[in-house]
Amino acid sequence: MGKNRVRTFVTGFDESLNGGIPDGYQVLVSGAPGTMKSSLCFSIAYNNALRTGLNCAYITLEQGKDLLLEHMHSLGMDDPKAYEHLSILDMGTIRKNLSFLQAKGSWLDLFKMYANNFVKAEGTKLLILDSVDVLEVMAKFEDPRTDLYYLFEWLRGLGVTSLLIGEKPLDFSPTGALRDEAYLADGIIHLGLHHTSDVYVQRRIRCVKMRSTKHETGYFALVWEDGHFEVTRAVSGGG
Repeated sequence: MGKNRVRTFVTGFDESLNGGIPDGYQVLVSGAPGTMKSSLCFSIAYNNALRTGLNCAYITLEQGKDLLLEHMHSLGMDDPKAYEHLSILDMGTIRKNLSFLQAKGSWLDLFKMYANNFVKAEGTKLLILDSVDVLEVMAKFEDPRTDLYYLFEWLRGLGVTSLLIGEKPLDFSPTGALRDEAYLADGIIHLGLHHTSDVYVQRRIRCVKMRSTKHETGYFALVWEDGHFEVTRAVSGGG
């Protein structure tokens, strides 16, 4: 029997992923600024909450909740029914709750404790972390590869599907060095900007890897149209 999957609700993209992201996977969503990483991940959570009633949580470690919601509402993601199943936790909320935890430990230990309690209490099934880069800085990782390994193991132990937003673009050149998260993640979705001419830039999306999934590996053009994301075949041209 095949794995249950979490749909992205990106028109045309789920079909290329054999139905979506497998349940329980930890997926790195990586790309440069301006590629709509946060909007994409929020859209996935929003649509799962609205259409399937899946309990989702979006943790933003940098942007405040009000600013995040203002942006997402401007894109049309403002149906109150979705927010019955979609919780947004910003750094202010997290700091306030961490201050009540009377346990000794590092910032990361307390963050994990808070997130673990929240996930269990709310029955969260889809977790978005925006972003893993900010988490690394706040947790003051001394040995990033080892610390990230334990972070991914902790996420798997939560029993949730996770989308981890990465601010650093991936280097797929023969001599390029991939970030540690790329090796630890069960899947990688990469977003990029491609110049199709001297004046036009096209957003693109690509599934680099997704374990246990027969998926397309080429780029699609990513478009936000009429309140939802959709993909089409990428337009060639430019450098």
